[in-house]
Amino acid sequence: MRANNKGFTLSELLVAVSILVVLVLFVSRLLNQTTTITTLGHKRMDADAEARQVLDRLIVDFAQMVKRADVDYYLKSAANAEPGNDQIAFYSMVPGYYPAAGAQSPVSLIAYRIGAQTKLERLSKGLVWNAVSTADAPIVFLPLTIASTWPAATTAATDTDYEIAGPQIFRFEYAYLLTDGTFSNTPWETSAGHSSVAGMRDVVAIQVMIAAVDAKSRVLVSDAQLTNLAGNMADFAPSMIPGDLLTQWQLTVDATTSLARPAAQSIRFYERQLRLSK
Repeated sequence: MRANNKGFTLSELLVAVSILVVLVLFVSRLLNQTTTITTLGHKRMDADAEARQVLDRLIVDFAQMVKRADVDYYLKSAANAEPGNDQIAFYSMVPGYYPAAGAQSPVSLIAYRIGAQTKLERLSKGLVWNAVSTADAPIVFLPLTIASTWPAATTAATDTDYEIAGPQIFRFEYAYLLTDGTFSNTPWETSAGHSSVAGMRDVVAIQVMIAAVDAKSRVLVSDAQLTNLAGNMADFAPSMIPGDLLTQWQLTVDATTSLARPAAQSIRFYERQLRLSK
């Protein structure tokens, strides 16, 4: 009588083990890809959240900008090209850090720059009325300038009223939308014969472009590397339209080999048009 052999053969076991290994590898790869996508998504949301806060703050500051022909502005222009990261300083009717002495005014000096730590800084200096204090600088009118009265607003000098507004933002650039519909790096229409800012009469909006890297990826790069990268990223040119500069920035990042790949992949760019008050 023949014995009934119900066991698996060696070839059947090998096939089963091979299929199991393939399934394990497939599931592991799927989990790794899911983890990577989730991590990148969280990093992008982190950078997006900070950029949104900074741009919202810029909207408020620019919308309340004081537009008068008898006050000074520190702006990019043909005579002040500001290669690399831009700086801007102007008067705005938003709250600032007020001095202890003197009668407060509703006007503040606002300034933005990329500081020594390669982070976006914002100056908000509450001013006093003219002639009410001999210790604190008041609102000043031309021919007095922002650069002569508050040098820190137009240079890299230290000022205690600066705060870190965007710790993940390392590149700051802006341009002007003029009343004739063109974009320019000069805040007046030379085609109309104008040669001065004159209270921003020719500027409808300011186009702001920033580059950011999320907090987790930033620890992979040094301030010197970010400074070098920012210096290699193109400046705005009048021939550009919205989106052109960000495309060039992306090409620069893609061609950069000095950054860790996860950090380079996490760099994000943002652009927003900020309308000025009429």
